[in-house]
This record gives sequence, C-alpha cells and structure tokens, in this order.
Amino acid sequence: MLKYDDCGLRNIWLKNGYRYEAIEGHGKCLEIADINGLHRTIAHQLVNYRKRLSGPEIRFLRVEMGMSQNRLADCMGVDEQTISLWERSKRRPTVAAERMLRLLYLEHADGKTKVAKMIAQWNDIDRQELEEAKQVFQETDDGWRMAA
Repeated sequence: MLKYDDCGLRNIWLKNGYRYEAIEGHGKCLEIADINGLHRTIAHQLVNYRKRLSGPEIRFLRVEMGMSQNRLADCMGVDEQTISLWERSKRRPTVAAERMLRLLYLEHADGKTKVAKMIAQWNDIDRQELEEAKQVFQETDDGWRMAA
C-alpha cells in the first residue's frame, strides 16, 4: 500500500492503481493510473461522507474546482483571509458555509447545472484577469455580447 501524501491529505492510502517508473535523469517516479478519477473519488468521499471538513480537505476541494482563494471567498460571501484561515485550520467555517462548499463541489464535478456553469465562468474570468486580456464585444441578433 502507498500513503498518498501528494494530494495534500494525510489519511489517503492507495491499495493499487500506481507504479514506479524509472525516468532518465530523475530516477524512480510515482505514476498513478487515472489520477483525475482518483481525485474525483476522494473529493466525492469527502463531500458525501465526512461529518466536518478539515482545513486540508477544504483546500483539496477548492483546488479540485480550480478556484483561487479569492474566487471561492467571493462565492461564499467571505473575504480571502477567511478562506486562508479555514484551509490552515485556524478557523472553522459555519455549517452553512461548509454545506455551500460541498454543493459547489458537487455541482462543479457533475457539470449538469447552472452552478457548475457559473464556476466555469468564474474560473474563465479569473484567467482573463490574470492575463489582462482585452475585452472584445460583438453585436448579435439578441444584442451586444462579449465575444467568444
């Protein structure tokens, strides 16, 4: 069995689905089959079965959604420092905030609702802000819109 600390959680062990690959110039490297599937399964286990989330578990879910602390803070109606405190286990979120985080993750992972679409849109906005991209608009039959 392998203790899988690389995900940021201390209590994750892999029974199988991994191997070590010799990489020239680097030595033995860990290779995990379907790492995205593994992380989805870990996240679903957290949101569906954990009573309260720890700081590292909150961070794991945020990272899995591809969100910055600032963006998650905006979604949760708190400031970025609060998210940082939650993730460092210096403060616990309210039960309502934790439930909202769980719902945000489930909607993001399943990708079938408007919430998942909003998360993707927010992530796109964050990427655009980082790139300082110009804003291009186009006129359509339904009026003016941001160009794709």
